[in-house]
Amino acid sequence: MNECEVKVNVINQLKLLRQSTFKDKLSFLDEDIQNAQRAKATRVNVTIDYSNKVVSIENDGKILENPQALFSIAESEWDEDIQNSETPFGMGFFSNITVSDYIEVYSGNKHIVFNVENMIQTNQTKIEVVEVKDTYNGFKLILRNFDFTQIGSHMIRERVEVLGKYIHELDIYCDGKLQLKKELTEGDGSVFLSKIENEPSFKGWIALNAGFSQDLKVFYKGRYVTKLEGFYYAKGDLHITDKALNLTAPDRKDIVRDSKYNDFVMIIKKYLEKLANESVIQGNQNDIERHIDAISNYADKNKLKNEMTFLLLKTENECDAKYLTGIALAKRQSGDIKTLNDYEVFIKSQAAKQSESHFEEVLIESDVKVKAPEAKGLVHHSGSSGSVGWTEKHEINEDQLEERKGQHIHFDEEPVFWLGFDEVLEQEAKFKIAQHYGLRVIVSRNKFESSVLEMLGWEQNIVHISELTEKTSIKATLTNTELSIKEKRALMLLDMISRVVGFNRNVFAIGNLMVLKETSVEVLNRTIEKIEEEFIAVRDYSNDKIYIDRIAIDKSKLREDVEENLDLEDYKFILLNLKEIVRELGLMDFDKPIDLYGSIINTLAVA
Repeated sequence: MNECEVKVNVINQLKLLRQSTFKDKLSFLDEDIQNAQRAKATRVNVTIDYSNKVVSIENDGKILENPQALFSIAESEWDEDIQNSETPFGMGFFSNITVSDYIEVYSGNKHIVFNVENMIQTNQTKIEVVEVKDTYNGFKLILRNFDFTQIGSHMIRERVEVLGKYIHELDIYCDGKLQLKKELTEGDGSVFLSKIENEPSFKGWIALNAGFSQDLKVFYKGRYVTKLEGFYYAKGDLHITDKALNLTAPDRKDIVRDSKYNDFVMIIKKYLEKLANESVIQGNQNDIERHIDAISNYADKNKLKNEMTFLLLKTENECDAKYLTGIALAKRQSGDIKTLNDYEVFIKSQAAKQSESHFEEVLIESDVKVKAPEAKGLVHHSGSSGSVGWTEKHEINEDQLEERKGQHIHFDEEPVFWLGFDEVLEQEAKFKIAQHYGLRVIVSRNKFESSVLEMLGWEQNIVHISELTEKTSIKATLTNTELSIKEKRALMLLDMISRVVGFNRNVFAIGNLMVLKETSVEVLNRTIEKIEEEFIAVRDYSNDKIYIDRIAIDKSKLREDVEENLDLEDYKFILLNLKEIVRELGLMDFDKPIDLYGSIINTLAVA
């Protein structure tokens, strides 16, 4: 029988390890500190020497007895309990060759030199091990020719800070500075944050992020693994056990996409949904506005619709009506007012301005132009000084603003109208209609509220204000058409005017005119009638006549007969009433001269 054995080309294996095995270039820190844990160390110090291109990592753990174990893949000399609990791959040390081509180790009385570059060039696999007189109690690793072009010193410090924060068994130092410890569930002080304490397979914290980036990090035994994909507008640190997720070999820097992963993702989504829902109910509007994209992404509208409060303005209330109108006025004055909080700041800044009565002396230039000190407070600048993007706001401490509170809405037979804060100018005419009829109006404070209100429109008695329209019609009645002698003479003269302007009949009728303005608001299913006192003449389209209220005619100069011969008093009557007559003739459809008033005067002058 012919036999053969599996052989490994060591040099090619080293090249492969350097180029592609370790996904995370900072893995060497994780692996070296993990090795310190396994060596029962209590302290690790990472030292960065940028000028000499050196990074040193030393720990006070047990001394390396067998150097061969350090350079044997899939072998290790760890205690049996370590091998049983952590299943070490024996590859961790090789992560160092991704950042250094000349590695030195001091442990006990041994000095080990691992010249990777020379080994690859010469194809020699021997490693130099020298016994020294001075004993090093622990394990010191020196990475020379460190490639700071790939990994900046700040990146090393950030990773050491994270490792020091979450690996509680070790005191970890960076350049002699002890890294602060942190509880797994402590969080970063975010406004909308939730601790995860009761899950059997992981712990940590999760928060809504004000930005788009996905920053939900996964840790295993205190070491960073990767960011959880697909969770935009979220951040947090999730510390998993083997039961939570399966990690890829050999570096444990990625997650195996299996059933465990799918279950884990579903749990995280539930935490984010719960957090977003609570944020809507309990958060203040300024914080909600900053996190509105995260809330919109994760909150459950169906669960929230009956719990949310809205900024409801009762327009029959003078203060509420003034507040709503004030938004429109303020937005006209300042393009910087984008949110309700901006409006509140604007109101307070206006109130903070001092009037001239507070000063002993004011300077008056030209006509009543008062110069006084500007209001003080918090100044916000955007853009560079003097540039187009430069804006300045009066300083008001936004944290001290009294937030206008929302309230739960109880929908009854009469609908509630709503509009977004950014629609106030666009829909100003509509909320004026609402104000006229004393209707309830909700001002949506952000796009999430708008989406919930839009959804409620299909289920509840709530309507976007754009649908609020009014239709007005005029109804007029002419009564008591029996005329006095003077009124008959007036009608005779109006008949003459009708013929002067081109009619072949009298287009006027006199009586007691009552005009009703009838306004219907369709969505309210309501019709409102109002007597319009100012109407003194209307056109009757069915009879093509003009009805004139008798009180509108000045008959004081007319004689009491209907003889056809005209006298001076008749002309005075026409002149006294001519403006009104011309206005009323304007209601009729006929071929009018451009100057109807002048045409009548000229015709009468030559008659």
